[in-house]
Amino acid sequence: MTEQSITSANRDVVVESLTNFASVAVIGGEHTVVVDEPREFHGDGIAPNPFGLVLSALGGCIAGTLRGVARQHDFDYDRASIRLSLRINRPTSGPLDPGERELRISRIIAQVTVHGDLTPEQQALLTHGVETCPVGNTLRRGLNLVETVEFAA
Repeated sequence: MTEQSITSANRDVVVESLTNFASVAVIGGEHTVVVDEPREFHGDGIAPNPFGLVLSALGGCIAGTLRGVARQHDFDYDRASIRLSLRINRPTSGPLDPGERELRISRIIAQVTVHGDLTPEQQALLTHGVETCPVGNTLRRGLNLVETVEFAA
């Protein structure tokens, strides 16, 4: 499979810092999301934290994929509930500077419950959808993160 760029003006995310640790993200020029660090990490706790947004992205992707699979195969279900939690690799010793220690998500747990009267075949199709949603694929397999830093006066 070849890599395709889907970066365009309507899909880019632009993030601007606000006060303290809060920031605002403008997604695709249409939607605005405020992001903040939790109080335990010196934020104000006024908005979802970045890890929460990762979970939300995964949950939204799973929910959308489930609906897409059901429509593609001409069946429906009542609703889906996706409960997500994470485990953080938080070193208890070492450098205090966050830039010098690896703080990361070490595990995401997604509990998906699909409500409705479904055949075993439909259940299998939906299970496959959960296991192959694009955000889940990205998190499971990793990605190549390219970062550049510029400084302006």
